[in-house]
Amino acid sequence: MQTRPTLKDVAELAGVSFKTVSRVVNGENGVSPAMHAKVQEAVDTLGYRRNHSAQALRKSGQRLGTIGVVHADIANPFAAAVHQAIERYARDHDTLLLSGSTTEDVEQQDRLVEAFVARRVDGLAVIPSGDEPGPALRQELQRGTPIVFIDRDPGVRADLVLSDHRDGARSATSHLLAHGHTRIGFLGSREQTVSVQQRRRGFDEAMRSVDGAISTVRTDLTSVAVAERAVHELFADRGAAPTALFAAQNLAATGAVRALHQLGLQHEIALVAFDHIEIADIVEPGITTVPQNADEVGRRAAELLFARIGGNANEAQRIVVPVDLVERGSGELRPR
Repeated sequence: MQTRPTLKDVAELAGVSFKTVSRVVNGENGVSPAMHAKVQEAVDTLGYRRNHSAQALRKSGQRLGTIGVVHADIANPFAAAVHQAIERYARDHDTLLLSGSTTEDVEQQDRLVEAFVARRVDGLAVIPSGDEPGPALRQELQRGTPIVFIDRDPGVRADLVLSDHRDGARSATSHLLAHGHTRIGFLGSREQTVSVQQRRRGFDEAMRSVDGAISTVRTDLTSVAVAERAVHELFADRGAAPTALFAAQNLAATGAVRALHQLGLQHEIALVAFDHIEIADIVEPGITTVPQNADEVGRRAAELLFARIGGNANEAQRIVVPVDLVERGSGELRPR
């Protein structure tokens, strides 16, 4: 297991004094251009990151009591609820949070990881972007930095807490099939996201279980407005349109609800949404959902992370939090 490089390591590789390295890293004067280049080359080779909190660590001799939380999209209600659960757990353990959002950009994810590591956070909780971790995140995994992944499988051996996306989608689709629907539309978001792939898989499995069932799939519905337009397009030709919809993400679900109400089809087209949406119980009919337990996901992730920070060296854990369908009316409509 690698360890984070220190100023001493940089000094040894560059063949200069500790004080010279300190001056270069801290932007102080008194170092020749040639010596500066030599030190910088050693910094780049080792992947050294400045320790913004070294003085505090030397004084206390203890961990700083901070963790970094990296979100794929903090604007997503699920991510916000997870964050709140982690923050509550951290507060009970006298720990502060540093957080940032990548907006699904792997390079931004790496920049946040580097920024948090430079400040010597005690560990990282990450809702990953992309198919696999970027270079900075991989480096921290190799160094043994306590890291827990949330909601999406990063494809590496590490602690992971996620909802049962596949079974939840299968349950939602089976619910619509059981109410007589054989033409069902799938409203998905980013297909490269593992959680969305799992929901699509559960949907397809349920559809294949019924002879003659027909799927209509729309993907890349990454906002409420985009999903709203997609549903309008689906029902432009009523003869070929589905009689039910499964919205595999909460923003897509909100867009679908808006479109169905605008078209006057909210009492004709059945709808089940994956995850919780704020308007689920205030519209008519109420929205049948398969909500993730964001509080449980966040709490379990925090427990794993703090255990690692405390020295737990057991094998990486994978915790799958179950989801349950909540009937409110929209998912129980039968085809006309």
